[in-house]
Amino acid sequence: MKKTLILVLGIAAIFTLSNCNGLKKMIENADDINYSVNPKVLEMHADKVAVSIKGNFPEKYFNKKVTATVTPTLVYEGGEKALTPVYIQGEKIDGNANVINYKAGGAFSYTEKFDYTPEMRRSTLELRITATKGKKTQDFEPEVVAEGIIATPDLVKMIGSSSAAKDKFVKDLPDSKMGLVNYDKNRAELKNAEQKRDEIVALKEFVKAVNEDKRKEFTGVELISYASPEGPIEINTKVSNDRSKTIDKFVKNEFKKIDEFKKDDFFKYLVTEEDWDGFKKAVSASNLADKDLILRVVNMNTDPVKREEEIRNMTQTFEELEKLIHPMLRRSEVFVNIMLIGNTDVEIDSLFNANPTKLSVEEMLYLGVISKDADKKLAVYTKTTEVYPKDWRGFNNLACVQYKDGDIKGAKTSIEKAKSLEANATVFNNLGNVYLAEGNIEEAKTSYQSATGVAEASDGQGVIAIKAGEYDKAANFYGDNCSFNAGLAKLLSGDNDGAIKATDCGKDKDDAYNFYLKAIAGARKGDTDVLFNNLRTACTKDSSLKELAAKDMEFYKYFDNDTFKTIIK
Repeated sequence: MKKTLILVLGIAAIFTLSNCNGLKKMIENADDINYSVNPKVLEMHADKVAVSIKGNFPEKYFNKKVTATVTPTLVYEGGEKALTPVYIQGEKIDGNANVINYKAGGAFSYTEKFDYTPEMRRSTLELRITATKGKKTQDFEPEVVAEGIIATPDLVKMIGSSSAAKDKFVKDLPDSKMGLVNYDKNRAELKNAEQKRDEIVALKEFVKAVNEDKRKEFTGVELISYASPEGPIEINTKVSNDRSKTIDKFVKNEFKKIDEFKKDDFFKYLVTEEDWDGFKKAVSASNLADKDLILRVVNMNTDPVKREEEIRNMTQTFEELEKLIHPMLRRSEVFVNIMLIGNTDVEIDSLFNANPTKLSVEEMLYLGVISKDADKKLAVYTKTTEVYPKDWRGFNNLACVQYKDGDIKGAKTSIEKAKSLEANATVFNNLGNVYLAEGNIEEAKTSYQSATGVAEASDGQGVIAIKAGEYDKAANFYGDNCSFNAGLAKLLSGDNDGAIKATDCGKDKDDAYNFYLKAIAGARKGDTDVLFNNLRTACTKDSSLKELAAKDMEFYKYFDNDTFKTIIK
């Protein structure tokens, strides 16, 4: 009986020891497990980090009666993130986990994608293995398989380019006044009654008013004389030229006290020997019974002699033409051309300060464009919306200024008002910018798609493409644009030199982040001169970039470099 009890206890002890020794041996030889991670340094794209891990167990390593849980865990300052675990088991375990053969060894593969947060930039990815054999469970020492996350896409600036509505302001406007006189058939004398026509009287008053108004300038006079399309061309040629001389003499004599009218080059002359165009226009506007037939005859015959002959054959019709149409074609026209001189920039600004209601909407929008000070622009466009509340352009341009100043709430209110007045492509681009600033990517995307034809919309679409991890698409949106985001798109699409060029040619080329981006391009190229020179400038301009660089895995190869450490110190 005692021998039997001793034998049972002995077997139990051996069983327990073998259980412990199985796990212990696996833990002791854990270095024999071969892990590979892709990519070797993790990368963030579209706010996600993808990781692929393969684990290879050597021959005669994995105990037949062991189950294990492999939990990839990202560890970073202030926290950690456990990823989806992998379950593996020995060949004598009844279960659904990945089986690792004892004699031949085996492998597992793992793919996961997880959400990125900025504090993960400097981190370690370790594998934590918990193994069980029977009732015994033990933890392996954590195995670090990757360090850090390259998160360069996170540098994207969530800004688009505003599209201001254009004003239609023209500082100097051309104007003209026409006076007309008629002549008797085949005559060129200017009758006294014609000189007193209402049109000529009005023309004289117009010239006098212009001469006395400092806001108006004479630019020239056009004298156009005609003969009606009847009779021999030789007579019509002579009479039309004589009429030109008559009206020239009349005008110069009438306005001889005005200096501009004394200059020969102030006058332009045009003579039409037979006014067939005027004839067709007058017939078309008349009530003549045969006007369609007359017009058909004119249009079908290119020879003016043949035209007149066929029209004369229509005896009654020709008599009506002589009575109603031809007299109004025997004429001279006087066009006095002037320029209306608009307010100067200084005058517009003074009027705005004194009484904005005296400015037209075009003048106010123009003042907003030429004002350099941001506060003045804000004041101008705000007043524009008050004085002209039904014009969408004032609200649109006000939104542009508010957006640039960082007043996203105000910009949204203004651009939504503009949209309520006129929902056009310019407005949709600016609305997309507001949504982008709010982080509402889907609404921003929809708005930009509605901004057809607005070049600025491509900048916002480039931001969205970067956020989506579509870097080639983003680079195409930016094209040859010069900006930080344009450079970032090129860098992420693999064009390091293009990134440097894009950040060197924009209005914001002296911004610290442009130099920081060029430093990353230098690191990717392995060009330490480009890297260190630009990183030094970036950190000098913005000392907060030192902390970013210290955690930026774009520079991980240089973390122990003395020059790098000096720059970020």
